[in-house]
Amino acid sequence: MGKMNLTDLHYVVEIDKSGSISKAAKELYVAQPNLSKAIKHLEREFGISIFERSSKGVKATREGQKFLEYAKRIIYEIEEMKRDCSDLGKENLSFKITVPRASYISSAFAEFIGMQSKETAIKAEFQENSSMHAIENVLQNGYSMGIIRYLCENEPYFQSLLDLKGLDAELLAELPYVILTSADGDLAKRDLKTREELEDGVEILHGDWKLPTGEYTELSENGESLHPHNKIYIFERGSQFDILREVKNSYMWVSPVPEKLREKYNLVQMHTGFSKQMIRDVLIYKKGYQKKLYEREFIEHLKETIREMM
Repeated sequence: MGKMNLTDLHYVVEIDKSGSISKAAKELYVAQPNLSKAIKHLEREFGISIFERSSKGVKATREGQKFLEYAKRIIYEIEEMKRDCSDLGKENLSFKITVPRASYISSAFAEFIGMQSKETAIKAEFQENSSMHAIENVLQNGYSMGIIRYLCENEPYFQSLLDLKGLDAELLAELPYVILTSADGDLAKRDLKTREELEDGVEILHGDWKLPTGEYTELSENGESLHPHNKIYIFERGSQFDILREVKNSYMWVSPVPEKLREKYNLVQMHTGFSKQMIRDVLIYKKGYQKKLYEREFIEHLKETIREMM
């Protein structure tokens, strides 16, 4: 019986991703018989059936899904080992993190990178995304850590999901939602004690913060946005500041924003008298993952930023 090799694992992972042996062959620039041979080799080696074949292509069996999870994990660990070994003997900063669209996090990351010495070789990836995409990035896309954000009331759902996915979690912060709006707009002059004071405003929302059920994870009450009319959905954080600054009656529910950013864009943040909901920012990573030195340093700097901000 032949021994498993990494190439075969790469092949079956790509076949699963493509849903077709012929499509995977094109992506990998490999002849189809070689892919079929790899499948048979692994199925014989482990005594399982990895794929079900049909006229529409291939689909992982139940046991195949479990096998593919292990295969992806092995490929990731091998790639991580290659990256680490290639950097031995030189001072370097190398990590990937996926985070929510939070100004205090991006600000802390920029400060952290700016604190490094000129001799440090920097190779970092910082991606802002929704919580569900962050979980996917940590599980499948090579991100060593992620930060997810959810309403405190959704804690049971996310804890169950993280346990199911084999992810550890550390609470970074429990934060209030505040209103962010232009300092020159009418909303900045109000007390915001009732929801009606937002009726003539334009609410800015991130359009892809959804749970698998399709429910938005934005601030809500009884399943509805606190302001059901006049919405602008955005899909990247940079545009929110321009809109808030230029559209004087626009506003956004956010976690607290560092003062220097508010001053830069002429914005104010305001607490309301009608919403007491809180959000949690939670660090996630695969069970058993040992954080690298720079990852630990960044997380500590982030926690210090939170302490100063609060």
